[in-house]
Amino acid sequence: MLCDVAASPTVRRRRLARELVRLREAANMTIERAATSAGISMSHLSRVERAQVGVRLPVVKMLLATYGADAETVAYLTEVAKAASQRGWWHKYVGSIPEQYATYIGFEAEAGQIWSYDASTMPGLLQTEAYARAMFQGGATRYSDDEISRRVEVRVQRQEILTRDDPPKVWIVLDEAVVRRQVGGPRTLYDQLRHIAEVATLPHVDIQVMPFAVGAHPGTPGSFIVLRFDEPTDPPVVYIETMAGDLYPESQADTNSAILAFDRLRAMALSPNDSTALIRQVAEELK
Repeated sequence: MLCDVAASPTVRRRRLARELVRLREAANMTIERAATSAGISMSHLSRVERAQVGVRLPVVKMLLATYGADAETVAYLTEVAKAASQRGWWHKYVGSIPEQYATYIGFEAEAGQIWSYDASTMPGLLQTEAYARAMFQGGATRYSDDEISRRVEVRVQRQEILTRDDPPKVWIVLDEAVVRRQVGGPRTLYDQLRHIAEVATLPHVDIQVMPFAVGAHPGTPGSFIVLRFDEPTDPPVVYIETMAGDLYPESQADTNSAILAFDRLRAMALSPNDSTALIRQVAEELK
């Protein structure tokens, strides 16, 4: 087993947490006993096992010894723990962006597939700077100009995954309202639509539009994202952004429901070619 230390520390922290839980349960050990053996509090180990906090390498080694892990597992999880302790590029923006959003960026950075349904606004991976700025200016929270600039900077930097050497497979379904809502005014939307029509030409990107004529559909309740990873042991992540905070449904049933909903959405939406034609048509109407 190998660990790419350049990979997302967020994903590595979740993988480490999952393996530590598996080893503890295999050793038939309570979390209280394991925490005592490792010299940490039970509440801290509980947060480690839920991937809510990081854990120092000496503690990881102590836990692995306590669980009787074999040499191969120790070597592998030691590398995972080292990678989990590193900082992603987004760490420098901590304080400017919500913690849950930073967690999402970490997952997105290593996703092999990104499935996104967007009900009212362009997804962050597609937003132009002008569109993103208009979004922050018109949102419920009032940000200073400096705060908006930093958040726009984060959004633009996220988009670099689309043009890197090993880009994820991106599949986006936009409600027709998204391509017609004049965020930032007609000129901003025109430039935005031209941009997504260009992004849609990338071989690893598919963009579809859910037309108004379809009526009710599985995405009617709102936007959501499914992130899938190339490593088979890393389960998919479902992400839902709400006014009350970001949600990460963790049950297998919730994950399966989101995957099924997205499969139905892309089956009901216009084809990628027809969607691009509609996007270009709406752009022309704005000229």
